[in-house]
Amino acid sequence: MGAHQGRADRSDPTEAWQDAGVSSLWCFQCGAEYEPGVETCVECGVGLVTEAPLAPEDVGTSDEEQLAYELHDWSFESRRMLDQLLTGAGLAHSWQGATMIVRAVDEDAVDDLVEEVEHATLPTLDPDAEHTVYEMNEWTSEQQSRLTNMLGMAGLAHEFDGNGDLVVNAEDEAAVDAVLDRLEDAIALGEPETEDVIHFDDDLQVNDLLSNAFDAADRIKGNTHDHEAILEFLESEAVIDRVALPYGFERESWDRVRLVLGTLRDSLEADDPDDDKIVADAKRVRDALVQII
Repeated sequence: MGAHQGRADRSDPTEAWQDAGVSSLWCFQCGAEYEPGVETCVECGVGLVTEAPLAPEDVGTSDEEQLAYELHDWSFESRRMLDQLLTGAGLAHSWQGATMIVRAVDEDAVDDLVEEVEHATLPTLDPDAEHTVYEMNEWTSEQQSRLTNMLGMAGLAHEFDGNGDLVVNAEDEAAVDAVLDRLEDAIALGEPETEDVIHFDDDLQVNDLLSNAFDAADRIKGNTHDHEAILEFLESEAVIDRVALPYGFERESWDRVRLVLGTLRDSLEADDPDDDKIVADAKRVRDALVQII
């Protein structure tokens, strides 16, 4: 799909502003403006673009219907990739946080690009590696959908075979087991009224917990040996893992929050911590929480 003439190419902003004498750069997602020389948005951590992003009301004409795509589950990199593809295809779009606004008449073209990004960023099974198969015959389609989302959030390659069973790389078996355990516990427990579950009357308490976890994970991402940040994160995660479904959250969304936080916790508490994995998991926590705090 060729780029349309007359629209700026956002694919390499650091070269574009140097070659074209651009006076400002922007974050495609939050709209923040930066001086030339800055490469990433301070707030969002994504690469900047050379063209000012559209406001939602500027997507299409006043009498054209709009569509909204909720992409909170996507990483910043995936949303950045989609933004580039839409720009290259000449499709008008705007961002409100992780929500993307497009013209309704462009729905089919946008769907194709969304699918392209999903395929490009989805972890794939190694055909030459040993695989582990999990029988899924007792799982409902809704439960399998939740599992797929959670595995994707954890960055674990997987697919379902002709029998409907889950296939993963054998080397990921322990991580997949952890995801399955968490989901099975969530399915079995639902919303239990037990002394282990924490119920908050004030939604601000939940937001404070998530903000603390976000701040700590952001510091861990920059320094995997920041012991104070690690302790703060582990303390916040331990409470969040016991919090009953907060007001305003769907069960699936809350499960994903707990999953990404639990994944970082497991990496931090591993017998032989892997710095690269800790950084990746901390970044995943940041991406998951930045849009909801």
